[in-house]
Amino acid sequence: MKKVNILQLIASICLLIGSIINLLNLLMEIPFALYVCTGPLLLISVILFIIVLLKQIKNGKNKKK
Repeated sequence: MKKVNILQLIASICLLIGSIINLLNLLMEIPFALYVCTGPLLLISVILFIIVLLKQIKNGKNKKK
């Protein structure tokens, strides 16, 4: 498996877990410590998706040359 695919998988999992925790908070009361974890999870997923996007752009430029 390529490094880009693994990064994209990790970013997707972080985004999924953060979204599920947010939905649980909307539907029922969850502990505050668990709710605080959503911020870093979503931030990590955004950063990883940006890294994946930059690597794909870089690979696309290298293939054109």
